[in-house]
Amino acid sequence: MTFPGRAMVQGTITVASSLPSTVNVNCGFVPSKVNIVNQTQFGATGTGNENIQWLDWQSDSPTKTNAVFINAAGTALVPSQITSNAISTYDGKGIALGSQVTGTTITKANPAVCTATAHGLQTGDVILMTNNAVMTQLGGLYFSVTVTGANTFTIPINTNTANFTAETSFKFRKVTVSQLFYPGSNPGRLNISNITAANPMVVTTLSNHGLTVGQQVRLRVPSAFGMVQANNLQGIITAVTTTTFTLGAVDSSAFTAWAWPATTSVPFSPAQVIPVGSGPAASTFGLVTYNTDVLDDATLNQQFQGFTIGTNILVASAAGTVGVTASDVLTWTAWRQDA
Repeated sequence: MTFPGRAMVQGTITVASSLPSTVNVNCGFVPSKVNIVNQTQFGATGTGNENIQWLDWQSDSPTKTNAVFINAAGTALVPSQITSNAISTYDGKGIALGSQVTGTTITKANPAVCTATAHGLQTGDVILMTNNAVMTQLGGLYFSVTVTGANTFTIPINTNTANFTAETSFKFRKVTVSQLFYPGSNPGRLNISNITAANPMVVTTLSNHGLTVGQQVRLRVPSAFGMVQANNLQGIITAVTTTTFTLGAVDSSAFTAWAWPATTSVPFSPAQVIPVGSGPAASTFGLVTYNTDVLDDATLNQQFQGFTIGTNILVASAAGTVGVTASDVLTWTAWRQDA
């Protein structure tokens, strides 16, 4: 719906079962005003939780989100203002990073356990790690995290090897806007954490890869990682998990063992996996059938503009905690004021 000087779009979001969380909403433009109504909790009384009823954000006060919630007794509506991790604009024109956070330790373990006081991350977030005091091999790399506590999280890498020494200090920044093109859960190309010497070969990535069964990929493995036989190898994915994929037709059992470079090799080029297509696809013309390589899966543009709903909104409501409840349906309306 449009009217002179302004554009407006609407939609709904169902709150995920895992809270707190963050959601990026695609509305086709960077909004100047956002309104959200909690259709599930609107008018609810006596739940014992401080459930958000509605939210209002405007671009002339970008750090403030006005909120109304119902008190735990369900007897009164309370106005409030959320000033961080609430509603903000999302512009997918390029990679953006959050504020820098200092960490203390990274263990020699599989997976490695990172400690950073009140890190504020959620499982699935991607971070850029820098300023490593000891594990300099990890500096400048992007990792998907699994949160294990308010001050701890793991990254998908085995540091329990001779080439790693326990970390004493590091910094990281959360990726708030990811890359434009597929695979989109990480900035840049996918960096490799490990490759098995097995039949079939299994590849682990440092961040959630977003790849699917049937896709064709190429591996880039510099000699510093030992498994030189895997360099430029190309194969089709036959199985996936969040950070692993299997190349079913590749037998790497006789390959040289994978090994992370030592600190003496820094700087080095990371090992990478590059999507190159969907693998052979059967095409038939008349009586002739032949295989073609489909490239769409290597070039998917994921850019969009809209707004972000942050963790101070998408947090489990309780007595003393203003938030939402899993499965709540939120109706949103976004406006753009034309210049």
